[in-house]
Amino acid sequence: MVLPLSIVVSAALSIAAPPISTPPPVRDSIPYQLNSPSVIINLVSEELKEISGLSATDVPGVFCTIADEKGEIFFVDGNGGGAILQRVLFRDKGDFEGVEKVGRCLYAVKSNGDIYEVDRWENQGRPKIKEYETALDKEDDVEGLGYDIRTNALLVACKGNPDSAYLRKIYAFDLKSKQLSAQPVFTIDPLDVNARVAAGPEDKAHFFSPSGIAMHPLTGDLYVISSSLKRLVVLDYATGKILYAARLDKKILPQPEGISFDPAGNLYLSSEGKKGEGLLFRFDYLKN
Repeated sequence: MVLPLSIVVSAALSIAAPPISTPPPVRDSIPYQLNSPSVIINLVSEELKEISGLSATDVPGVFCTIADEKGEIFFVDGNGGGAILQRVLFRDKGDFEGVEKVGRCLYAVKSNGDIYEVDRWENQGRPKIKEYETALDKEDDVEGLGYDIRTNALLVACKGNPDSAYLRKIYAFDLKSKQLSAQPVFTIDPLDVNARVAAGPEDKAHFFSPSGIAMHPLTGDLYVISSSLKRLVVLDYATGKILYAARLDKKILPQPEGISFDPAGNLYLSSEGKKGEGLLFRFDYLKN
């Protein structure tokens, strides 16, 4: 099935966020019941077994995703049991960790920080591909890719070494200049995360290390997930400060690596599954 050409921009990012001058709001809780997903989809396709990265599209319930070890983007129907609607192959091999759809272009990032721009993919013909090398490398271990609608830039989140407590870095890749920021635009202190969410007896001796990032379409906050320690952190866009941190239940999300939103603010997380099947979850937005 070929998706209509009307898919031109990620709907979850089409709503303007509050102005940067807005002071950080108070967060004493997160507006989601993270232990109670409203929808759980088992992605039975073997090709989505190692699902990594998640991006909304203009079609309600349809998401872009990517799997490790191959440069192939999948359009997945979240309303139709996770059926694959379309595939876009742009590289036969590669450790791809994130995907984002901006306008008519698809973007994918490798763990070494290289970014691929995929255009003219709609009719299943041969897509137009551009590769951008960045100053990042394998040691940075990029795992998260999101879109910053305020600055028209991709947010590139580095996992780093989960055994070390140094600051986790998020860079911006400007989509006009096609340049990566020389310095991180956001940082996360793993020790601050630990202070907010104490380690439990079941937790391994690791630190928060980003595996996915997305901007909330209604509040403008940045949501960052970590497969290591199974945590979710909310950052205030204006200050970069942590507003809230929460534990993700590893029984529900064995390996959370993808995050996105729909226009109503509902949260979607993807994870590799214990039984080998990829998983897609929806968590309803609690407005009040």
